[in-house]
Amino acid sequence: MGLFREIALLPLAPVRGTAWVAEKVAEEADRQLYSEENVMRELMQLEIDAEEGRVGPREREAKEDELLERLAVARERQREEQELLKAELWGEEESEDG
Repeated sequence: MGLFREIALLPLAPVRGTAWVAEKVAEEADRQLYSEENVMRELMQLEIDAEEGRVGPREREAKEDELLERLAVARERQREEQELLKAELWGEEESEDG
Protein backbone atom coordinates (compact mmCIF):
# COMPACT_ATOMS: atom_id res chain seq x y z
CA MET A 1 0.00 0.00 0.00
CA GLY A 2 2.89 2.40 0.75
CA LEU A 3 4.34 2.08 -2.76
CA PHE A 4 0.96 2.80 -4.36
CA ARG A 5 0.54 5.87 -2.13
CA GLU A 6 3.99 7.18 -3.09
CA ILE A 7 3.32 6.68 -6.79
CA ALA A 8 -0.05 8.43 -6.49
CA LEU A 9 1.50 11.39 -4.67
CA LEU A 10 4.56 11.63 -6.93
CA PRO A 11 3.13 14.49 -9.05
CA LEU A 12 2.86 16.57 -5.85
CA ALA A 13 6.55 16.12 -4.93
CA PRO A 14 7.67 19.52 -6.33
CA VAL A 15 4.92 21.28 -4.39
CA ARG A 16 5.80 19.47 -1.16
CA GLY A 17 9.49 20.26 -1.70
CA THR A 18 8.76 23.93 -2.31
CA ALA A 19 6.56 24.10 0.77
CA TRP A 20 9.28 22.44 2.86
CA VAL A 21 11.92 24.92 1.64
CA ALA A 22 9.60 27.87 2.29
CA GLU A 23 8.93 26.59 5.81
CA LYS A 24 12.67 26.23 6.54
CA VAL A 25 13.39 29.74 5.20
CA ALA A 26 10.60 31.18 7.37
CA GLU A 27 11.91 29.32 10.44
CA GLU A 28 15.43 30.67 9.90
CA ALA A 29 14.18 34.22 9.33
CA ASP A 30 12.15 34.02 12.53
CA ARG A 31 15.14 32.61 14.44
CA GLN A 32 17.36 35.46 13.28
CA LEU A 33 14.71 38.11 13.91
CA TYR A 34 14.31 37.01 17.52
CA SER A 35 17.95 36.16 18.21
CA GLU A 36 18.96 37.96 21.40
CA GLU A 37 22.46 38.42 20.01
CA ASN A 38 21.15 40.06 16.82
CA VAL A 39 18.77 42.34 18.73
CA MET A 40 21.58 43.48 21.05
CA ARG A 41 23.80 44.15 18.03
CA GLU A 42 21.03 46.23 16.44
CA LEU A 43 20.54 48.19 19.67
CA MET A 44 24.25 49.01 19.79
CA GLN A 45 24.20 50.07 16.13
CA LEU A 46 21.17 52.24 16.80
CA GLU A 47 23.04 53.95 19.64
CA ILE A 48 26.01 54.61 17.36
CA ASP A 49 23.76 55.92 14.59
CA ALA A 50 22.01 58.25 17.04
CA GLU A 51 25.31 59.58 18.39
CA GLU A 52 26.55 60.25 14.86
CA GLY A 53 23.31 62.00 13.88
CA ARG A 54 22.17 59.46 11.29
CA VAL A 55 18.99 58.77 13.27
CA GLY A 56 16.69 61.39 14.72
CA PRO A 57 15.23 61.18 18.23
CA ARG A 58 11.77 60.03 17.07
CA GLU A 59 13.12 57.38 14.74
CA ARG A 60 15.52 56.21 17.44
CA GLU A 61 12.75 55.92 20.01
CA ALA A 62 10.49 53.99 17.62
CA LYS A 63 13.27 51.63 16.56
CA GLU A 64 14.38 51.17 20.17
CA ASP A 65 10.84 50.26 21.23
CA GLU A 66 10.64 47.71 18.42
CA LEU A 67 14.00 46.20 19.34
CA LEU A 68 13.16 46.02 23.04
CA GLU A 69 9.91 44.24 22.22
CA ARG A 70 11.80 41.74 20.05
CA LEU A 71 14.28 41.27 22.89
CA ALA A 72 11.45 40.53 25.32
CA VAL A 73 9.99 37.97 22.89
CA ALA A 74 13.42 36.39 22.40
CA ARG A 75 13.95 36.04 26.13
CA GLU A 76 10.44 34.64 26.64
CA ARG A 77 11.03 32.05 23.91
CA GLN A 78 14.36 31.13 25.44
CA ARG A 79 12.74 30.72 28.86
CA GLU A 80 10.00 28.53 27.37
CA GLU A 81 12.58 26.36 25.58
CA GLN A 82 14.51 25.89 28.82
CA GLU A 83 11.34 24.91 30.67
CA LEU A 84 10.45 22.46 27.92
CA LEU A 85 13.91 20.90 28.00
CA LYS A 86 13.73 20.68 31.78
CA ALA A 87 10.34 18.97 31.58
CA GLU A 88 11.63 16.52 28.96
CA LEU A 89 14.70 15.76 31.05
CA TRP A 90 12.56 15.32 34.14
CA GLY A 91 10.28 12.94 32.21
CA GLU A 92 13.27 10.90 31.03
CA GLU A 93 14.62 10.61 34.57
CA GLU A 94 11.24 9.45 35.85
CA SER A 95 10.91 6.83 33.10
CA GLU A 96 14.41 5.50 33.90
CA ASP A 97 13.57 5.31 37.61
CA GLY A 98 10.20 3.67 37.01
